[in-house]
Amino acid sequence: MSNLGIRIAGFLCFVTITAQAAIPNKEKYDKYFSLDLTAPLPSYEELQKNYTAKNTIYDRKYQWHWNIGNIFDTVFRATINQYGSTEKRIQQQNEKMLLDALSLLPPEYYQYIGPYLHTVPGISDKVLNLPGIKETKNKFPTRIAAHVENIPDIEYLSPYLYFLLMPEAWGENPNIEQPKIQNKPIKQIRNTELYETIKNIVPVEEFYPNAPEKKSVDLSDLRTKEITANSPLTSGDIKAFAKTLPELNELQDNIEVMARIYGAGSLLDYWENEQGKGLPVSSFKDLIYPCSRLLQKMRIAGEESWLRHKIAKYGFTTQEWAYTCDKTIRAYRLATISEGMSRSLKTYVLGAYDDEIRQILGEEKAEMQFLSMQAALRMHEASQHDVLEVYKNRKLLGDSFQAIGYSIIAAPVAVSN
Repeated sequence: MSNLGIRIAGFLCFVTITAQAAIPNKEKYDKYFSLDLTAPLPSYEELQKNYTAKNTIYDRKYQWHWNIGNIFDTVFRATINQYGSTEKRIQQQNEKMLLDALSLLPPEYYQYIGPYLHTVPGISDKVLNLPGIKETKNKFPTRIAAHVENIPDIEYLSPYLYFLLMPEAWGENPNIEQPKIQNKPIKQIRNTELYETIKNIVPVEEFYPNAPEKKSVDLSDLRTKEITANSPLTSGDIKAFAKTLPELNELQDNIEVMARIYGAGSLLDYWENEQGKGLPVSSFKDLIYPCSRLLQKMRIAGEESWLRHKIAKYGFTTQEWAYTCDKTIRAYRLATISEGMSRSLKTYVLGAYDDEIRQILGEEKAEMQFLSMQAALRMHEASQHDVLEVYKNRKLLGDSFQAIGYSIIAAPVAVSN
């Protein structure tokens, strides 16, 4: 092994031992920092019902710009006035669906639909003022099928049943031209993304005539069959995980879904405090388990299916993805840690300042400080095997993390230096 290789291996061994040397009082704090993805969680609606009522007398101001609490003052008045003057008209529920459906119908059909729409409460004005629909208010259709036109008092028919007056409802079609059906074979849609994914995994160039000899594949290049919280990482797992990171940017662009996820996070914090396992700074868990914590919030918010759909093509279940993500990030922090940070963690492991902290802060505040120090250690807790696997892929991970701003939905990735 070269001198450089010896120095790198020595440094990795040093930082691994530093972070994994027996964490002081680990068992005492495990209840605060443990996270079980198999444990059942309450629903969003259940949590919201329990904690909204309990906190009505607490002026939370606003935790986010879309959640301004229930206390109204001049700051909120200015915020609301500005919002009302800058935002575009909010689209009503089902408005787009109705407009799209009406655009597909011939205008001759509007006289059977419009009168009914004008009687339905809550229909968007944009729909009711649509040319052709607006003119049908309180109007009886003029184009009536021969089968029903002689029925006495037919004009008193409910607008809900006007569709029965259409000649087309009785097999007649005197005016409306129907499209001709063409018996052409269905054109198969080429899934470009699928072929690109296959090409990345198995490059076709490797099978050309006179292609260079393929490199040997070892166990590190293979995927883990059963991923758990403690299963060792492989380069195959890490590379597959890195490919999932750009998918998360799509989630961050959906403000409505993100608001619900952040809301689920706050409710989860309240709930854990009641269970006796909450932390003074709840974001500590997001630093130690960035993806497992995100998965919990998405489960409560009812958004896990979105994540499942995005990562399935990379061979992960949501739980496997969360485990792989957390282990990779902790090992990445350890593989890129500065010597100063490493020595600081080692100092805490040795308990060099414990007595001084208790003397200066007092027992109660010292306990909160120890919780913070525990979090710092656990953020870098990784096996030597995982650190070495991550170190082999550090450039890939560095580029991937940089592309998403070094954060997994607001949870920092690199916080070591």
